[in-house]
Amino acid sequence: MDEERDLYKEEQREQYIEKKQEDYTEAFWNRQIGILKSSYINTIIIALNIIIFIYGFFAGGMFVDKFDHRSELILAGTDYYRLVSAMFLHADVEHLFSNMLILFFVGANVEYDLGHIPYTFLYFLSGIIGNLASTYWDYRTGNFIPAIGASGAVFGIIGAVAVIVFFGRKNLRKGSNLMVRLALMIGLSIYSGFTADNIDNAAHIGGLLGGVIIALLITIIGRKKYTMEEWL
Repeated sequence: MDEERDLYKEEQREQYIEKKQEDYTEAFWNRQIGILKSSYINTIIIALNIIIFIYGFFAGGMFVDKFDHRSELILAGTDYYRLVSAMFLHADVEHLFSNMLILFFVGANVEYDLGHIPYTFLYFLSGIIGNLASTYWDYRTGNFIPAIGASGAVFGIIGAVAVIVFFGRKNLRKGSNLMVRLALMIGLSIYSGFTADNIDNAAHIGGLLGGVIIALLITIIGRKKYTMEEWL
């Protein structure tokens, strides 16, 4: 009899834990859907990247050559627009998909935390800082290689996440390893930039540092508080 009662209690406990987990998972995704719907700046940026990629695919190499990042032209005092325009160009579908996937999930949460206007400044300034870092690196090395991609801005978003997690760390769910996962993601992303070919790592690092600094300023000046609820 005692064994049956203990077995029944154990089954009830397992059902309760399972139900709580289901409720938590449902609540998490409901929050994420709401965040994705409200982060319209992030959605517009993703849409622009996709539209420009499709247009560039049919327009051909002349279009890319006109708007890619070229350090020698920027250093010569011309074509400053390339610091921005290059952020909306991608080499292929894989390049576009990897950047937009991060923006879709991570960027939406950052916009939700920082606000629409601060997020807009964060994205574009991080991308510009990344391209300026790339320009400086090309100048130092003497290797002037054309570059394209939103990676500098994307790394800026990742840098902003580090700031948000740091300031909201006291509110992390007990047992959460979000900070560890974030540190690993940043470390692996930078490492892959050094080991892979045709990667503008200067733009990545510049964008990352730019994102950290900009997010710090936004957080301190705006006195923002982060609950971290949407990240758990």
